[in-house]
Order: sequence, then C-alpha cells, then structure tokens
Amino acid sequence: MAQQSNMIYKQQLALNSDNIVALKTQLQAKYYMIIGEGSVFLGLMLLGIFQVRKAFKKESELLARQKTFLHSVTHEFKSPIASLRLQIETLLKRNLPTDMQQQALNNALEDTDRLDQLLEKILVAARIDNKELPIYPENLNISEKIKETITQVNRAYPARKIEQNISPNVYSYVDAWALSSITTNLIENALLYSAQDKTVAIELAQKGNNAVLEIKDLGVGIPADERKKVFEKFYRLNSTSKGTGLGLYLVDYFVKKHKGQITIKDNTPQGSIFEVVLPGKKV
Repeated sequence: MAQQSNMIYKQQLALNSDNIVALKTQLQAKYYMIIGEGSVFLGLMLLGIFQVRKAFKKESELLARQKTFLHSVTHEFKSPIASLRLQIETLLKRNLPTDMQQQALNNALEDTDRLDQLLEKILVAARIDNKELPIYPENLNISEKIKETITQVNRAYPARKIEQNISPNVYSYVDAWALSSITTNLIENALLYSAQDKTVAIELAQKGNNAVLEIKDLGVGIPADERKKVFEKFYRLNSTSKGTGLGLYLVDYFVKKHKGQITIKDNTPQGSIFEVVLPGKKV
C-alpha cells in the first residue's frame, strides 16, 4: 500500500514538473512575443517621428525659401520700375537732344524687357505647379533659335560681353518656346553670377544624335555639393545671392520634359559650365 502511494506521489510530482515546464515555456513564448511586438511598435514609432521631422524640416526650408523669394522678387521689381520711372521723368522734364532722348527710350525699353522676363518666370512657375503648361516639340533648327535668343538677351544687357560659337544647322526635337526659356535663363544666370567685365560664352554643337549646348561663365563657381540643389525651386546659394531662384528650376523642368540632361562642370580658370544635352532631330 505504501509502495503504491509512493508511486502515485512520484507520478503527481512528475506531472507537476511537466506542467511547470510547459507553463514556463508558455511564459517565455509570451515574453518574446511581447518583446517582438514592442520592438516593432517602437521601430514604427521612431520611423514615424523621423518622417514627421523630415517633412517638417523640408516644409520649413521651403517656407524660408519662399520668404527669401518674396524679398528678392520685390527687389527685382523695384529696380527696373525705379529706373523706368527715372527715364520717363527725364524725358518729360527736360528738353534733351535727340541722341539723349533715344538713349533714355532705349533704357526704358531695357527695363520693360527685364520686367517682362521676371513676370514670365513667375507665371511659368505657377503654370508648372498647376500642371497647365503643355509643350509642343518639333524638329527645330535650334542654331537659329538660340542666335535669336542671344540677340534678345544682348538687348537687355547691352553692356555685357557674350561670345557665341554656334554650329550651323543643329536640329533638335524640342518646343521652340521652351528652348528659348532654357537658353535665356542659363545666360542670365551666367551674367548674374559673374562680374560685369567678365565674358559669358555660349557654344552649340551636334554630337552624335544629340544637340549639346554649353554656357560658360567666369563667376564664383558652384560647390559640388550644391549642384543638384540649385535646380530646386526658390533655391539660391546664399541669402545674399541675386535673382529669384526660379531660372534654373525652369531650365531643369524643360530639359527633363524633353528627356534631356543638364550637368554642371567646373570651368577653367574659374566659374561654371552648364551643359544641356537635348535629343536630336526626330525621324
């Protein structure tokens, strides 16, 4: 009898031991499950915080650029308006010789061109944002079109020296108006960031199936880590830079729209080279 009771006791003890092991295993499994779920939740929470901070930083930077843009565009408008007013007042108040009258009228016309170009940049950027700017590419003799654009820029900046080496009869499948915008903004950017006595050079050549346009300046140059940023909307190298921060943004948009490429390289002995590669004539 005692032996039977002892066996029953041992069986119960073994059973309790198995239950304890099973319970311990279950507890460990739950512990690891809680740790795993907690880690996933913590990871997701940290990722969310990171994304929110990133979005906030980007929004803050854009807001800062917009404020800078408003300040810059106000200045850009005031300068030609003040000059235009001065030319008109001079013509009204003084009995000037014919040659001086002609000069005052030419100056007024240049100021009008500057205002027109500034307004066009703002309106085009707005149309891009609203997806309301279609392009109509065609097989275009861009040699002639770029020469026309250089003539227009020369009229707006008569005191600046612009050299050109334009190969004849270079064709590209491109929108004529967009090409003019690309060329104008690149030349103006080169003039803006180089000294008054420095020359800006424009070159156009056919290379393989592509048309290659290069605008070379002798300005301050662009650091390598800034070269992608300068194509962002409202971006300028520093807060004291001239311009509105829209010109290169428009250039980048139109080049990509035509499935082209734009790169920035160092010029020798100083300055930058903006190289635009556009697709050739469409067969």
